Amino acid sequence: MLLYDIGNSSIKCYNNGKISRVDSFDEKKCFYYINVNAKMAETLKALKHAKNLEPYFQLKTNYQGMGIDRIACCYAITDGVIVDAGSAITVDIMGKGRHKGGFILPGMRAYKESFATISSALIFDTNEAIDLKALPQNTTDALSFALFKSSYLMVKDVSDKKQIYFTGGDGKILSKFFKNSVYQEDLIFEGMKKVIKEVKC
Repeated sequence: MLLYDIGNSSIKCYNNGKISRVDSFDEKKCFYYINVNAKMAETLKALKHAKNLEPYFQLKTNYQGMGIDRIACCYAITDGVIVDAGSAITVDIMGKGRHKGGFILPGMRAYKESFATISSALIFDTNEAIDLKALPQNTTDALSFALFKSSYLMVKDVSDKKQIYFTGGDGKILSKFFKNSVYQEDLIFEGMKKVIKEVKC
């Protein structure tokens, strides 16, 4: 099965269990996709062998304007907190198969770039081993502390002992700060495979 997750800054491909980042999709093969990149929409529509899965998702939610990438991730989980840490960090809560709500934070790269706009002295290499229980004693740790703890506290506040599912490029890093978490790289594709199976499209 060939699946594509087409984002604003990258394209991820799922090919029979293997996930990779690609520059474009294979126009000669049949595939399923979800797309949030408006520039790609017309090109994809013109491909008769490419099937857009977005119309088939029926996520129970009161949330308005939810992106299809978030919907696909949530569709894969019945109960828990879903954290997709990519260009932005999206946090969504699922309970008994229903989406309860969610929020959006700046992604790690955006966070770091915002510091750089303040001063060149605030350009730093992230300390991924930062101790979030100890006050930092140098600038690099102070910036890393702020970056990670702001996201940590927001997720912790809504998790309430729920299982937390991390995905996205920075998901593996953030998941290390939580005991009740797993990192699932293919979460969005699990949602896509689930809807394909349900509607037999």
